[in-house]
Amino acid sequence: MPVTSVSQKKVFKTLFTCLLGSILLFTECGRKTEKANAGNDTDPGKLARQYMAENKFDEAEASFIKAIQIAPDNISNYGSLGRLYLLQKKFDEAEKELKSGLKIKPDDPELELLLAKVYIEKGDRDNAQSQLKAIIVKYPKNVKAWYNLAGVGPTSAPQSWEKSCLTKALSFTPANMVLRLKLAELYAGSNQADSARYFLESIKKMTPDFSTTANAAYQKAVFLLKGNHSLEALPNIIRFHQLMKTSVAYATGTDEIEIPQLLGGYPQFTTALTNQGGTLADFIFTDASAAVGLFNKATANAAHSLIATADYDSEGNFYVYSSFQPIGSSTSKRSLFITKTGEFKLCTGIDAMDNPGLDMDATFADYDNDGFQDLFIATTKGMILYHNNGDGTFSRIKENVGLQNIDHVRKLLFADFDQDGDLDLYVAENVGNKFFRNNGNGTFTETAVGMGLTGDLHGTLAADFGDWDSDGDLDIAALREDGSLQLLTNNRHSKFQDISDSLDLRKYKGSSVAFGDYNNDGLLDIVVPGGANGLCSLLSNTGHGFAVDPASKTLTNALKGITVKDVAFVDFDNDGHLDLLIAGINTDPSKSGVRLFHNDIKGFSDVSYLLPKTVLQAEQIKILDFNADGDEDIFLAGPAGVQLIRNDSGNQNNYMQVQLAGLSYGNSKNNKFGIGAQVELKAGDLYQRKTVTGPNTEFGIGNRKTLDAVRIVWPNGTPRTIVDPSSKEKILEQEQLKGSCPFLFTWNGENYEFIKDMLWRSALGMPLAIHGRDTTYSFSDASKEYLLIPGEKLRPKEGKYSIKITEELWEAVYFDKAGLVAVDHPDSADIYVDERFVPPPFPGKTVYQAAKKYLPLSAKDEQGNNLLPKISTYDFQYASTFSLTKFQGLAEDHDLILDLGDKAKSDSLRLFLRGWIFPTDASINTAMTQSDQYKVHPPSLQVINSKGEWQTVIPNLGFPMGRDKMVIANLTGKFLTTNDRRVRIRTNMQIYWDHIFYTTGSVKSPVKMSDLVMTRATLSYRGYSSSYRRGGPYGPEWFDYEHTTGGQKWRDLTGNYTRYGDVLPLLQRGDDQYIIADGGDEISIDFDAQRLPPLPKGWKRDFLIYSEGWVKDGDLNTASGQTVAPLPFHKMPSYPYTNVAYPNDKAHREYQQKYNTRKVNTTDFKNAVRNARVMSFKN
Repeated sequence: MPVTSVSQKKVFKTLFTCLLGSILLFTECGRKTEKANAGNDTDPGKLARQYMAENKFDEAEASFIKAIQIAPDNISNYGSLGRLYLLQKKFDEAEKELKSGLKIKPDDPELELLLAKVYIEKGDRDNAQSQLKAIIVKYPKNVKAWYNLAGVGPTSAPQSWEKSCLTKALSFTPANMVLRLKLAELYAGSNQADSARYFLESIKKMTPDFSTTANAAYQKAVFLLKGNHSLEALPNIIRFHQLMKTSVAYATGTDEIEIPQLLGGYPQFTTALTNQGGTLADFIFTDASAAVGLFNKATANAAHSLIATADYDSEGNFYVYSSFQPIGSSTSKRSLFITKTGEFKLCTGIDAMDNPGLDMDATFADYDNDGFQDLFIATTKGMILYHNNGDGTFSRIKENVGLQNIDHVRKLLFADFDQDGDLDLYVAENVGNKFFRNNGNGTFTETAVGMGLTGDLHGTLAADFGDWDSDGDLDIAALREDGSLQLLTNNRHSKFQDISDSLDLRKYKGSSVAFGDYNNDGLLDIVVPGGANGLCSLLSNTGHGFAVDPASKTLTNALKGITVKDVAFVDFDNDGHLDLLIAGINTDPSKSGVRLFHNDIKGFSDVSYLLPKTVLQAEQIKILDFNADGDEDIFLAGPAGVQLIRNDSGNQNNYMQVQLAGLSYGNSKNNKFGIGAQVELKAGDLYQRKTVTGPNTEFGIGNRKTLDAVRIVWPNGTPRTIVDPSSKEKILEQEQLKGSCPFLFTWNGENYEFIKDMLWRSALGMPLAIHGRDTTYSFSDASKEYLLIPGEKLRPKEGKYSIKITEELWEAVYFDKAGLVAVDHPDSADIYVDERFVPPPFPGKTVYQAAKKYLPLSAKDEQGNNLLPKISTYDFQYASTFSLTKFQGLAEDHDLILDLGDKAKSDSLRLFLRGWIFPTDASINTAMTQSDQYKVHPPSLQVINSKGEWQTVIPNLGFPMGRDKMVIANLTGKFLTTNDRRVRIRTNMQIYWDHIFYTTGSVKSPVKMSDLVMTRATLSYRGYSSSYRRGGPYGPEWFDYEHTTGGQKWRDLTGNYTRYGDVLPLLQRGDDQYIIADGGDEISIDFDAQRLPPLPKGWKRDFLIYSEGWVKDGDLNTASGQTVAPLPFHKMPSYPYTNVAYPNDKAHREYQQKYNTRKVNTTDFKNAVRNARVMSFKN
């Protein structure tokens, strides 16, 4: 889709009320119009906009008409005049002008949308609907068209129409709060409580924390929806909706979906010209410091100044913290600015900033993951922390949060260095470094020694983070006190290793350092300026080390006489290639110490002449798109204070903006803004990769007009690929499992149908508890499980029973044995097997018969909500009234209270519970062990004792092994009174129950089991199944075998996998000679269906499938989660293991040599976007 859509963004969105509506005020910092008209005050189009800013609508109309007469082919003026008429409710005139513009450019989506808006405003529903449908035919992803179509549907069944259109719009902009609020209202209004609650809860997951009043309305609505009181909840949902309208996220969401009739709004008042050509000689930077209110005369004699910035809405609104040291003073003068009406104004809503000490560094970071960036100031007197309250105010945190003994700071770096979902703090100091692990509860713990991050005891000059080896975790480049380069590679599990010597990096010396992929090869390079005699080392990443780029000589020559203080990569001209900005102090104070180098692919050239003459000396650089106009601006801090160097020409080239939204409530696998994520962009012949360092990541793409794909690798390693992205893409983290187990599909007579997941009892290398340096891992036993396949789900196919076992997640599977058992029994009883997760010994082959099933008399949660309708039938409708915590897989403590009634007084009693679980993962387990606040409590079963109190009789009931599994509990002899047959199941795990019943006595019906002969087993590549939620918003993810996608989805565990082809011998015995399968692989197995005896009349045939093996996922905190090795085996005492080894006898050596010859590495994953191998994968 055309990238020009994002360049329709205004810089300063100052709305004021006027007679006819709200109008955006244009400022001189606004988006450029035609280059030919720049600076021409008599241009009628420009005059018209000035008139609009002054509310002179008649004059504006006349000027627009004149502009059309002068340039009749310029469609922007038709659109502008059409908007003016629309604003004045002159609908016929607006329609005429817009149609005139469409005659010149028939497929212009902006004009077409405006025409639809005209029809909507005048009440012409038929024409509005036709116009919007026509837009959707041409632009199927046009969110504005889908949203507005929702409001002009048929008068019959309007809610159904609205839901359908809004859901479609949401599929293209899933982070949109407004759409989710409207859908919550619609579903509540149609008495669909689960769906209404789902959309409300999804807003809590993706947006910053609510205000107190909004949260009260939210909680009341959710409470009523849990009790299935949808209509009573609706007023509270509406109130919550109204209260959220004041939030930044709501304003952003509105911009995404509304067709603006405001002049100069979003899209912009005039259609911006792109690809205007021009050369660097025409390039303009402007010192806008005074214009925006950043200039301070008091800083003219400053000895030192610094700056920190925070983009708080990705719409051109920022916080800027600045401080300076008056000469002779030992205390910094501090200011916090916020953008107001296109200028910076002092933020008055912050606690006193008169703390003693000199500022050494400062930064904004959302340390508590509430969606608001907090302010950290490192001073000579310690760390000062101001909490961002989300309402424009900041509160000083005076409590001890663990950030102690920080008084020699040179650099603060916030990122998720231990891959547990929150932002940690790396502190480079002049007396050795510190590392503060974020405990996830508002506190930090210093762990630098244990992590190998103390660095040079004499100090560290500078530092930056990036994934240099593209292995999915963040590494650190630092400069020792002597300036030599130090590279600390992340070995995961809270361990870093200094590899400087092995890569011969110590010889590169400087005073500043930065990561960036300047040569667009997908590998992060390093620049080290500030060496002796201006030496600047530009180090190209070769994949296994670094090589000096010849351009280093050019950089060095230009830096002689400059003491370098800071360096940053910046694509100032949006050509898709990173340029270099280096700040320092020139030995000649009359000459500038700031150098700008342009990357022309062949090398770098000094283009410092483009910078304003007012740019002299600087000590610190901040790069951001201050006015949201599509090019990156420059903030400099130096002896003269803070300067804003506005980029007024970069957006002559096209660009793309990426904003990430991590999920918090009920997830917390990634930080809110995706800091540390890797973003890759493919646009025609251009490839780029950047590390996310703030809420907005911008890519220049030159004169290219289409975007092919963007891939995000989130900080937890999960990839997400968007094909044909928009030019402003807000990407919401997906709520999905990245590791779990293989999937079972069976032939049902018509197609292959997903049944359930397998091998769930194995989780090799998953940490369960971490105590200092000691980690407790999941048990190492092979998963041995029997799962039920109902007879109607498995039918003969050409004399065979055919099953498919697919591996589709980020994991390696070691499949050692499989078997199929036919279970023949009278159809008067159903059969079940115990499919629960419990530690060894595992439930075996025992079959339980249920002839007469009894439902509980009542089923309630701890708040008294009636759950009986949810658990009475097997229908994929789930009891889901519990509340979540911050983590996936962990809910608040909740109860399921069942009254089994008088029929449960039998001596033999079994309780059957069918459901599914959304589990934690290795990284979540790691995060939970960092404080005492979160502990997992597996389901326990309690009954009433003689005192009338609940007493635990089954401490560990177990839980469903994944999707659609049966838990069977023997309650015989468990009741402690003669009359009370209530049971309470208590847990804080995220378990959704579907069907619950119990049986009494024992069934004497005969059961005949027959083992089937496996006739064929082959391993092949298949790809990945499409998926959907089965049973509504709280149902499990389900899979469609018939629809697959290819491409390189996961960063594979590296090593030797089983070669494709015949693998029948490997599934006959549990002998440690197994299939090793990778993501995308499929095991096809046939069993002989012709040797089974005929079924007697009145009998039924079901099946049990047996599986034995192990699963290891690629989670960044899974032990040995990067490699297939070490191979598991049955006699290993633990995993990971020591002092033992995989069998090395002749049989196992021959097995390895014959079967495990398929070598897999991460090359395909790393190069998937660059080499366009992700294009077939849309998720």
